[in-house]
Amino acid sequence: MSRSSHAGGIQPSVAWILGIDQLPGHIRPGKVALLWSDRQRTYGELRDRALRLAAGLRRRGLHHGDRVATYLLSRGETFELYFACAYAGLTLVPANFRLTARELAHVLHDSGARLLLTQDDLAETARTAVADLDGLEVLTLADDDAGPEYDALLDDGPLPPPYEPADPHIVLYTSGTTGMPKGVMLGHHSIIWFAMQQATLYPSWDGSMVNFINAPLYGAAMNEQTIPSFLVGATVAIMPSRGWSPERFARLADRWKATHVVIFPSMMEPLLEADQRRAIGLSTLKVVFTGGENCPASLMRRFRSRWPHASLHVLYGMTESGIITECADDEIERFPESVGRPFGLQAVRVVDDEGNDLPVGDVGEVWTAGGAVCSGFLGAPELTAQVLRDGWLATGDLGRFDEHGHLYIEGRKKDMIISSGQNIYPAEIENVLAQHGELFEWTVIGVPDEERGEAVCAVVVAKERSAVTADDVLEHLVANLASYKKPKHIVFVDGLPRNAAGKVLKDRLRKQIRTAAERAGRVG
Repeated sequence: MSRSSHAGGIQPSVAWILGIDQLPGHIRPGKVALLWSDRQRTYGELRDRALRLAAGLRRRGLHHGDRVATYLLSRGETFELYFACAYAGLTLVPANFRLTARELAHVLHDSGARLLLTQDDLAETARTAVADLDGLEVLTLADDDAGPEYDALLDDGPLPPPYEPADPHIVLYTSGTTGMPKGVMLGHHSIIWFAMQQATLYPSWDGSMVNFINAPLYGAAMNEQTIPSFLVGATVAIMPSRGWSPERFARLADRWKATHVVIFPSMMEPLLEADQRRAIGLSTLKVVFTGGENCPASLMRRFRSRWPHASLHVLYGMTESGIITECADDEIERFPESVGRPFGLQAVRVVDDEGNDLPVGDVGEVWTAGGAVCSGFLGAPELTAQVLRDGWLATGDLGRFDEHGHLYIEGRKKDMIISSGQNIYPAEIENVLAQHGELFEWTVIGVPDEERGEAVCAVVVAKERSAVTADDVLEHLVANLASYKKPKHIVFVDGLPRNAAGKVLKDRLRKQIRTAAERAGRVG
């Protein structure tokens, strides 16, 4: 294979991780790279299949910079496509398998995808999504195997030129503050930087580890944990997308002898409860990462006490930035509720509305900078300009530093809800509520939830003389939103509190809902 180059010189490529002309010297071809279900790929097989897929995609008529979308459950073929796109100079667009046809159609249209790969049990939704999209081809994988359509892509011929890396390499869609998902653009440089950052700074990160991927492969997990594992020649084991239970998690962790894993706080309580019924050893774990939602100090304490052999790391970050801060082991006890100090090679500030640094203890917006930060949002220059400012990423989170340099997150500037590790923006749900003909007013807020960290709460006002019920509203939402976005609570009120400009006073509403919940013992 020819080396990637531009007039400005050789450009970094994710393909380098598996090698341009051959596997890097530190990676043995027979070493297991991927484990999922009852299947596996060695590094030799992964590289060979990625190259053959790259050739097949190019011979199918895809050109440099074209977008290849996936609508798949978590499976090993995702990473064959990940590296195939790197070799072929294409851009990968992984779509959340929980999206409805309406939401998927938006992602496909917005990204300009030319090819969509899905699988049998998602194919009906995929076909509905592409019905009104011209020039978009769909290939379907089998649920338990690659299947004939996917295997037909494998091409034994040479990879047609050019080999230049596409910019960006991957577009990850996150729920949009304006009501629809926005594509976060991550280039080869930022992905490689992030992989080097993790491989250098994480404990016991080497080729002997087995990294158990316990998060879906359509968001940050596409690059976090996985790519640095391939970089050092380690094994990546993939948790199935559906049917998570503490028993199944523990069984697979033991089966694959997992050493590193992400366990979200919402998963810790079920694991502890299951352990009470029957001991869960997790004896091979060396490092557990957590974050993505509220991390109660008492829960962290109980988890560390039960599995003291595993080093616990609380991470704070986002798809757009990579890891921003980290708090590990004894620091978790010494600085409860903190998300830690800046991660290595990452700069962090807390600023006021004008971008001026705030003194210790003052709450402001968290800004970060580093090589892993995204290049912006696909097709959204105004949003990119709002978020990326002179090299700094404005996170939208509100936080403060203490005198020891530890960061504490106090809230979200734009009312984002984090429920069971998923980022949920009220505007997207509100846009769907607006389509319900029996509602006069509506808004969406987050409320505290012991199981999820936060739960989605829709607060609605029915039209006069309407007989609409909570079940009616929920049925409408479920038909138009991914399941994880649906409200846990639907509260009917007589009117929404608003300011003089007509804006809903969400802070006041949250207090009202919490007060009502405390009086009734529940919300809704």
